[in-house]
Amino acid sequence: MRKGNGTGKGARATAVRRRRRDPRRLVVIGITPPDLAPGTAAARSDRRRAARATRPTGAALAKLPWLSQERAYRAGYYLLTHGLRRHARHPEIEVCNVPGVLLRAAQDLLNDVADFVLNDGRVKDGDTMLLGEDPLAVVGFREIGTRRSGTVHDLPVLRVVFLR
Repeated sequence: MRKGNGTGKGARATAVRRRRRDPRRLVVIGITPPDLAPGTAAARSDRRRAARATRPTGAALAKLPWLSQERAYRAGYYLLTHGLRRHARHPEIEVCNVPGVLLRAAQDLLNDVADFVLNDGRVKDGDTMLLGEDPLAVVGFREIGTRRSGTVHDLPVLRVVFLR
């Protein structure tokens, strides 16, 4: 929006308003899934993670470059549930190294997992969970022992690792 300088000395004191343009109507965000990028490291890694026989362990998955889950407190935010142990006798669940721009999504993810634990069942080391089909969203779980992988917990927790 352009405004006059407001000095009253021949300058336009009124604002010239332009209609705001909605980027959702004017801009398309392109998303390329790994299977549409053949020959890339992402595609190779995705193929290995997709098959149970070639899926890396939770520890290996935690080394992937996105939201690194190998070691807590490397960058960004750390999230941990509080209450699963008390209300479901289940290990707490954590997500590490979350950039601020993804903080809300990480909170929603933990709420979805907590909802499952409280209402439907348990998750354990090596389990996977389908969170959505379009787009395909899958996470796994890795047990983190006490005072391991950057944490200072007195009891083991489960760390979310990202499969897809």
